[in-house]
Amino acid sequence: MFTLLKRIIGLGWQNLVRDGGIAVANIFIMMIPIFLVSSIFLLKDVSRYMIDALQAKADISVYFNENTNEDDILRIKQAIVAIPQVNEVKYVSKDQALADFTERHKDSATLMESLQQVNGNPFLASLNITAKGMSEYDQVAQFLNQDQYKAMVNKVNYNEKKSVIEKIFFLTAGASKAGLILAGILGFVSILVTFNTIRMAIINRKKEIAIQRLVGASRVFIRGQFFVEGLIFGLLAAIFCFLITAGVCWYANSSLEALMPGLSLWNNLMASVGTMFLLQFATGTVLGIISSMIATTRYLKA
Repeated sequence: MFTLLKRIIGLGWQNLVRDGGIAVANIFIMMIPIFLVSSIFLLKDVSRYMIDALQAKADISVYFNENTNEDDILRIKQAIVAIPQVNEVKYVSKDQALADFTERHKDSATLMESLQQVNGNPFLASLNITAKGMSEYDQVAQFLNQDQYKAMVNKVNYNEKKSVIEKIFFLTAGASKAGLILAGILGFVSILVTFNTIRMAIINRKKEIAIQRLVGASRVFIRGQFFVEGLIFGLLAAIFCFLITAGVCWYANSSLEALMPGLSLWNNLMASVGTMFLLQFATGTVLGIISSMIATTRYLKA
Protein backbone atom coordinates (compact mmCIF):
# COMPACT_ATOMS: atom_id res chain seq x y z
CA MET A 1 0.00 0.00 0.00
CA PHE A 2 2.80 2.41 0.91
CA THR A 3 4.65 1.57 -2.31
CA LEU A 4 1.50 2.21 -4.37
CA LEU A 5 0.95 5.57 -2.66
CA LYS A 6 4.59 6.52 -3.21
CA ARG A 7 4.34 5.69 -6.93
CA ILE A 8 1.09 7.66 -7.28
CA ILE A 9 2.59 10.75 -5.61
CA GLY A 10 5.78 10.49 -7.66
CA LEU A 11 3.88 10.16 -10.92
CA GLY A 12 1.54 13.04 -9.99
CA TRP A 13 4.53 15.31 -9.34
CA GLN A 14 6.21 14.16 -12.56
CA ASN A 15 3.06 14.97 -14.53
CA LEU A 16 2.86 18.43 -12.98
CA VAL A 17 6.50 19.18 -13.86
CA ARG A 18 5.84 17.96 -17.38
CA ASP A 19 2.95 20.42 -17.78
CA GLY A 20 5.44 23.26 -17.33
CA GLY A 21 4.07 26.72 -18.01
CA ILE A 22 0.45 25.60 -17.92
CA ALA A 23 0.92 24.26 -14.40
CA VAL A 24 2.61 27.48 -13.26
CA ALA A 25 -0.21 29.59 -14.70
CA ASN A 26 -2.77 27.36 -13.02
CA ILE A 27 -1.02 27.72 -9.64
CA PHE A 28 -1.00 31.52 -9.86
CA ILE A 29 -4.65 31.64 -10.92
CA MET A 30 -5.55 29.44 -7.96
CA MET A 31 -3.69 31.88 -5.68
CA ILE A 32 -6.26 34.61 -6.41
CA PRO A 33 -9.19 33.12 -4.44
CA ILE A 34 -6.82 31.84 -1.73
CA PHE A 35 -5.38 35.33 -1.28
CA LEU A 36 -8.85 36.87 -1.20
CA VAL A 37 -10.13 34.41 1.41
CA SER A 38 -6.96 35.04 3.44
CA SER A 39 -7.47 38.79 3.17
CA ILE A 40 -11.04 38.50 4.43
CA PHE A 41 -9.75 36.59 7.46
CA LEU A 42 -6.72 38.79 8.10
CA LEU A 43 -8.45 42.11 7.54
CA LYS A 44 -11.53 41.33 9.58
CA ASP A 45 -10.32 43.72 12.28
CA VAL A 46 -9.69 46.41 9.68
CA SER A 47 -13.15 45.85 8.23
CA ARG A 48 -14.68 45.99 11.70
CA TYR A 49 -12.79 49.23 12.39
CA MET A 50 -14.08 50.83 9.18
CA ILE A 51 -17.63 49.55 9.62
CA ASP A 52 -17.73 50.81 13.22
CA ALA A 53 -16.42 54.19 12.09
CA LEU A 54 -19.09 54.40 9.39
CA GLN A 55 -21.88 53.21 11.67
CA ALA A 56 -20.79 55.77 14.27
CA LYS A 57 -22.00 58.38 11.80
CA ALA A 58 -25.43 56.76 11.89
CA ASP A 59 -26.78 58.41 15.00
CA ILE A 60 -29.82 60.36 16.12
CA SER A 61 -30.09 63.24 18.55
CA VAL A 62 -32.79 64.04 21.09
CA TYR A 63 -33.07 67.69 22.11
CA PHE A 64 -34.75 68.61 25.38
CA ASN A 65 -36.76 71.69 26.31
CA GLU A 66 -35.07 74.52 28.17
CA ASN A 67 -36.84 73.77 31.46
CA THR A 68 -36.08 70.02 31.49
CA ASN A 69 -34.18 68.95 34.60
CA GLU A 70 -30.79 67.33 34.04
CA ASP A 71 -31.69 64.44 36.36
CA ASP A 72 -34.70 63.66 34.17
CA ILE A 73 -32.51 63.65 31.07
CA LEU A 74 -30.06 61.26 32.72
CA ARG A 75 -32.93 58.94 33.72
CA ILE A 76 -34.08 58.90 30.10
CA LYS A 77 -30.50 58.16 29.07
CA GLN A 78 -30.37 55.10 31.34
CA ALA A 79 -33.69 53.85 29.97
CA ILE A 80 -32.39 54.13 26.39
CA VAL A 81 -29.10 52.43 27.29
CA ALA A 82 -31.16 49.47 28.54
CA ILE A 83 -32.65 48.95 25.06
CA PRO A 84 -30.91 45.91 23.50
CA GLN A 85 -28.46 46.62 20.65
CA VAL A 86 -28.07 50.31 21.55
CA ASN A 87 -24.34 50.96 21.33
CA GLU A 88 -23.91 54.29 23.05
CA VAL A 89 -25.90 57.17 24.50
CA LYS A 90 -23.93 60.38 25.05
CA TYR A 91 -25.30 63.26 27.09
CA VAL A 92 -24.38 66.74 25.84
CA SER A 93 -25.27 69.57 28.22
CA LYS A 94 -26.11 73.11 27.12
CA ASP A 95 -22.69 74.33 28.18
CA GLN A 96 -20.92 71.46 26.41
CA ALA A 97 -22.92 72.10 23.22
CA LEU A 98 -21.88 75.74 23.31
CA ALA A 99 -18.23 74.85 23.94
CA ASP A 100 -18.25 72.31 21.08
CA PHE A 101 -19.80 74.83 18.69
CA THR A 102 -17.30 77.52 19.65
CA GLU A 103 -14.34 75.18 19.17
CA ARG A 104 -15.65 73.89 15.85
CA HIS A 105 -16.31 77.35 14.38
CA LYS A 106 -13.71 79.48 16.13
CA ASP A 107 -12.21 80.49 12.78
CA SER A 108 -15.52 81.79 11.45
CA ALA A 109 -15.82 85.43 12.45
CA THR A 110 -19.41 85.66 11.15
CA LEU A 111 -20.67 82.78 13.29
CA MET A 112 -18.80 83.96 16.36
CA GLU A 113 -20.25 87.47 15.97
CA SER A 114 -23.75 86.05 15.53
CA LEU A 115 -23.33 83.96 18.67
CA GLN A 116 -22.34 87.02 20.68
CA GLN A 117 -25.40 88.89 19.47
CA VAL A 118 -27.68 86.17 20.79
CA ASN A 119 -26.62 87.24 24.27
CA GLY A 120 -26.84 83.87 25.94
CA ASN A 121 -26.64 80.15 25.27
CA PRO A 122 -29.02 79.23 22.42
CA PHE A 123 -28.25 75.52 22.55
CA LEU A 124 -30.38 72.78 24.12
CA ALA A 125 -29.22 69.78 26.13
CA SER A 126 -29.29 66.61 24.05
CA LEU A 127 -28.64 62.87 23.89
CA ASN A 128 -26.68 61.46 20.93
CA ILE A 129 -27.65 57.83 20.33
CA THR A 130 -25.95 55.16 18.20
CA ALA A 131 -27.37 51.68 17.68
CA LYS A 132 -26.55 48.51 15.74
CA GLY A 133 -29.51 48.51 13.37
CA MET A 134 -32.50 50.34 11.96
CA SER A 135 -34.94 48.49 14.21
CA GLU A 136 -33.19 49.87 17.32
CA TYR A 137 -33.52 53.44 16.05
CA ASP A 138 -37.22 52.83 15.42
CA GLN A 139 -37.53 51.49 18.95
CA VAL A 140 -35.77 54.53 20.42
CA ALA A 141 -37.99 56.92 18.46
CA GLN A 142 -41.13 55.11 19.67
CA PHE A 143 -39.80 55.14 23.24
CA LEU A 144 -39.30 58.92 23.16
CA ASN A 145 -42.74 59.43 21.63
CA GLN A 146 -44.45 58.26 24.83
CA ASP A 147 -46.76 60.75 26.54
CA GLN A 148 -44.60 60.92 29.67
CA TYR A 149 -41.69 62.37 27.67
CA LYS A 150 -43.53 64.76 25.36
CA ALA A 151 -43.30 67.65 27.83
CA MET A 152 -39.51 67.19 28.05
CA VAL A 153 -38.54 66.43 24.45
CA ASN A 154 -38.23 69.37 22.11
CA LYS A 155 -37.16 67.47 19.00
CA VAL A 156 -35.96 64.06 17.77
CA ASN A 157 -34.13 64.25 14.43
CA TYR A 158 -34.77 60.60 13.55
CA ASN A 159 -37.09 61.29 10.61
CA GLU A 160 -34.61 63.78 9.16
CA LYS A 161 -31.73 61.29 9.31
CA LYS A 162 -33.64 58.08 8.61
CA SER A 163 -32.76 57.87 4.90
CA VAL A 164 -29.07 58.53 5.61
CA ILE A 165 -29.00 55.89 8.36
CA GLU A 166 -30.67 53.35 6.06
CA LYS A 167 -28.01 53.96 3.39
CA ILE A 168 -25.17 53.58 5.90
CA PHE A 169 -26.45 50.22 7.16
CA PHE A 170 -27.11 49.08 3.60
CA LEU A 171 -23.52 49.89 2.63
CA THR A 172 -21.97 48.22 5.68
CA ALA A 173 -24.06 45.07 5.21
CA GLY A 174 -23.13 44.97 1.53
CA ALA A 175 -19.43 45.42 2.29
CA SER A 176 -19.47 42.41 4.63
CA LYS A 177 -20.99 40.16 1.95
CA ALA A 178 -19.15 41.45 -1.12
CA GLY A 179 -15.80 39.88 -0.20
CA LEU A 180 -17.31 36.44 0.39
CA ILE A 181 -19.26 36.57 -2.87
CA LEU A 182 -16.14 37.61 -4.81
CA ALA A 183 -14.12 34.84 -3.16
CA GLY A 184 -16.78 32.32 -4.17
CA ILE A 185 -16.76 33.52 -7.79
CA LEU A 186 -12.97 33.40 -8.04
CA GLY A 187 -12.95 29.99 -6.35
CA PHE A 188 -15.38 28.70 -8.98
CA VAL A 189 -13.18 30.15 -11.74
CA SER A 190 -10.13 28.46 -10.22
CA ILE A 191 -11.94 25.12 -10.14
CA LEU A 192 -12.80 25.53 -13.83
CA VAL A 193 -9.19 26.42 -14.72
CA THR A 194 -7.72 23.52 -12.74
CA PHE A 195 -10.38 21.20 -14.12
CA ASN A 196 -9.47 22.25 -17.67
CA THR A 197 -5.74 21.79 -17.01
CA ILE A 198 -6.24 18.27 -15.70
CA ARG A 199 -8.69 17.48 -18.51
CA MET A 200 -6.04 18.50 -21.06
CA ALA A 201 -3.46 16.42 -19.20
CA ILE A 202 -5.74 13.39 -19.41
CA ILE A 203 -6.36 13.94 -23.12
CA ASN A 204 -2.64 14.45 -23.84
CA ARG A 205 -1.76 11.29 -21.94
CA LYS A 206 -4.33 8.99 -23.49
CA LYS A 207 -1.69 6.66 -24.87
CA GLU A 208 0.19 6.61 -21.61
CA ILE A 209 -3.02 5.85 -19.69
CA ALA A 210 -3.89 3.11 -22.17
CA ILE A 211 -0.48 1.50 -21.64
CA GLN A 212 -0.94 1.71 -17.86
CA ARG A 213 -4.23 -0.12 -18.23
CA LEU A 214 -2.67 -2.80 -20.44
CA VAL A 215 0.02 -3.54 -17.88
CA GLY A 216 -2.61 -3.90 -15.16
CA ALA A 217 -2.64 -0.49 -13.47
CA SER A 218 -5.60 -0.21 -11.14
CA ARG A 219 -8.33 2.40 -11.33
CA VAL A 220 -7.03 3.93 -8.07
CA PHE A 221 -3.51 4.24 -9.51
CA ILE A 222 -4.64 5.95 -12.72
CA ARG A 223 -7.00 8.36 -11.01
CA GLY A 224 -4.67 8.90 -8.09
CA GLN A 225 -1.91 10.53 -10.12
CA PHE A 226 -4.29 13.27 -11.32
CA PHE A 227 -5.75 13.62 -7.85
CA VAL A 228 -2.22 14.19 -6.48
CA GLU A 229 -1.52 16.67 -9.27
CA GLY A 230 -4.54 18.78 -8.26
CA LEU A 231 -3.55 18.51 -4.60
CA ILE A 232 -0.04 19.77 -5.37
CA PHE A 233 -1.52 22.67 -7.36
CA GLY A 234 -3.42 23.74 -4.27
CA LEU A 235 -0.50 23.18 -1.86
CA LEU A 236 1.97 25.22 -3.92
CA ALA A 237 -0.59 27.98 -4.42
CA ALA A 238 -1.15 28.10 -0.64
CA ILE A 239 2.60 28.29 0.12
CA PHE A 240 3.23 31.08 -2.40
CA CYS A 241 0.13 32.92 -1.21
CA PHE A 242 1.28 32.72 2.42
CA LEU A 243 4.68 34.21 1.54
CA ILE A 244 3.05 37.03 -0.41
CA THR A 245 0.56 37.68 2.41
CA ALA A 246 3.38 37.92 4.95
CA GLY A 247 5.28 40.33 2.70
CA VAL A 248 2.25 42.56 2.15
CA CYS A 249 1.49 42.65 5.88
CA TRP A 250 5.06 43.60 6.76
CA TYR A 251 5.27 46.28 4.07
CA ALA A 252 1.83 47.85 4.67
CA ASN A 253 1.86 47.62 8.46
CA SER A 254 3.31 51.04 9.27
CA SER A 255 1.07 52.87 6.78
CA LEU A 256 -2.05 51.19 8.13
CA GLU A 257 -1.12 51.95 11.74
CA ALA A 258 -0.75 55.63 10.83
CA LEU A 259 -4.28 55.64 9.38
CA MET A 260 -5.88 53.38 11.98
CA PRO A 261 -4.12 53.65 15.36
CA GLY A 262 -4.28 50.46 17.36
CA LEU A 263 -4.45 48.13 14.36
CA SER A 264 -1.44 46.11 13.17
CA LEU A 265 -1.59 43.78 10.16
CA TRP A 266 1.73 42.19 11.09
CA ASN A 267 0.69 41.52 14.69
CA ASN A 268 -2.63 40.11 13.50
CA LEU A 269 -0.79 37.75 11.16
CA MET A 270 1.69 36.62 13.81
CA ALA A 271 -1.12 36.06 16.32
CA SER A 272 -2.94 33.75 13.92
CA VAL A 273 -0.14 32.48 11.70
CA GLY A 274 -1.11 28.82 12.17
CA THR A 275 -4.79 29.44 11.48
CA MET A 276 -3.90 31.58 8.47
CA PHE A 277 -1.73 28.93 6.84
CA LEU A 278 -4.27 26.20 7.55
CA LEU A 279 -6.97 28.35 5.96
CA GLN A 280 -4.86 28.94 2.86
CA PHE A 281 -3.81 25.29 2.69
CA ALA A 282 -7.41 24.10 3.11
CA THR A 283 -8.70 26.50 0.45
CA GLY A 284 -5.99 25.52 -2.03
CA THR A 285 -6.25 21.77 -1.50
CA VAL A 286 -10.06 21.80 -1.61
CA LEU A 287 -9.99 23.72 -4.91
CA GLY A 288 -7.40 21.30 -6.32
CA ILE A 289 -9.18 18.17 -5.08
CA ILE A 290 -12.64 19.20 -6.29
CA SER A 291 -11.39 20.13 -9.78
CA SER A 292 -9.39 16.87 -10.00
CA MET A 293 -12.37 14.76 -8.94
CA ILE A 294 -14.63 16.44 -11.52
CA ALA A 295 -12.07 16.05 -14.31
CA THR A 296 -11.18 12.41 -13.60
CA THR A 297 -14.82 11.39 -13.11
CA ARG A 298 -15.82 12.94 -16.41
CA TYR A 299 -12.85 12.08 -18.61
CA LEU A 300 -11.44 8.89 -17.15
CA LYS A 301 -13.68 5.94 -17.90
CA ALA A 302 -11.52 3.45 -16.07
